[in-house]
Amino acid sequence: MGSPKFSKKKYNTPKHPWKEGRIESERELIKKYGLKNHKEVWKSKTYLSRYRQQARELLARPSAKNPQVKKESDQLLLHLNRMGILPAGSTLDDVLALETESILSRRLQTLVYLKGFSNTVFHSRQLINHGHIAIGDRKVTIPGYIVAKDEENNISYTTKSPLNELSHPARPKTDVYDASVKTEKLEKTDELTPRTKKDEKIVEKKEIDEKKKDETLKTNKKQGIKPLSEEDKKPEEKQVEKEPEVPEKINKEEKINPSEKEENIKKQEKSEKDEGGK
Repeated sequence: MGSPKFSKKKYNTPKHPWKEGRIESERELIKKYGLKNHKEVWKSKTYLSRYRQQARELLARPSAKNPQVKKESDQLLLHLNRMGILPAGSTLDDVLALETESILSRRLQTLVYLKGFSNTVFHSRQLINHGHIAIGDRKVTIPGYIVAKDEENNISYTTKSPLNELSHPARPKTDVYDASVKTEKLEKTDELTPRTKKDEKIVEKKEIDEKKKDETLKTNKKQGIKPLSEEDKKPEEKQVEKEPEVPEKINKEEKINPSEKEENIKKQEKSEKDEGGK
């Protein structure tokens, strides 16, 4: 019979324990889903391998002669749909195409994080182990519990948990019980300072200017007016560059008109002639 302390293991170990590619892929899954060790990955693989083995056996048997094959295949697909692993209207070929992530995504640990009850995946594991999470009226302390589709909406904090208070520091920032949960972008816009509001006005002005430019281009196209090319724009830029800068201080001689200058020159010539005659 055996001792109940040492029950039979519910997973199959890999055939070769030291394959680098397999170990790296398992480590990525451990980081992504917040698993404890490689054993939890192996459990999900064996859980999936049973469904795939059943699907292979059903595909190998002729369904036309035996109506039991169709009955068993429908039961298998209905069960996977209830567990949220496969969508409705899937076939046995879809069962063979499943991966380990499709099982890991249905664990209670991942769903607690996705529902917003925890800040991280590792935080959700801690809450489950400490007895803060319940499904309906039942407290669940197993992070690897596979949640059915009907139970997914019943995940919540336990009634005795202090996390039910909104002011608790370990509670995530987003409010879980509010139907219209605000995203990070909306929270930022609500907490804007006057500087950021000014920046928003500048952005709005830029958008309006761009819209006006687009409208002018459209009207020009309708009227047959072509926009200026880059070559046409270059000479204008050169002319602007060649224009001399206007000096700040203007000499008194530049202020005199040219007609006055000629008269002054003539007066000087006459005065010189008179002095020479004398």
